[in-house]
Amino acid sequence: MVNFYRRFILHASLQQSEFYDLIKNRKNNDSKLFQWNEVTNKAFETCKDSISKAALIAHPHLDGKLALFVDASDVGIGAVLQQQIGSGIKPLAFFSHRLTPTEIRYRTYERELFAVYSAIKHFAYTLEGREFMVYTDHKPLTFALHQKNDKISPR
Repeated sequence: MVNFYRRFILHASLQQSEFYDLIKNRKNNDSKLFQWNEVTNKAFETCKDSISKAALIAHPHLDGKLALFVDASDVGIGAVLQQQIGSGIKPLAFFSHRLTPTEIRYRTYERELFAVYSAIKHFAYTLEGREFMVYTDHKPLTFALHQKNDKISPR
């Protein structure tokens, strides 16, 4: 149930990471018991609480300005697609992704850029053909995206 509503829950992949770790090496027919401990119980309670407080999502309007807010941490990336409706800003959808062991080794700059790429790819159905702004708190990425092409390294 939590996985079904994950698009309405902020930081869903980070909240569910304890459960992913618990079952990641299990096979389909594996009947071994897993260890349910205090950390797992706390993660379960957090997920239940998140479902009950899931954000009220607005319907997109064709004339509203779209904004994509992205961020990356050491273990995951996340984004929220928002739209200015009248004088207020309403969330349209959330996105989160737990980083794989390979992605965890990315440098901070690469993780932030990966967050932008993944969020745009995830929300392509809403963003395609529309003008939108991307917001990130990572200053080096912001600087690089505002440079002329001849100043940027081809790598």
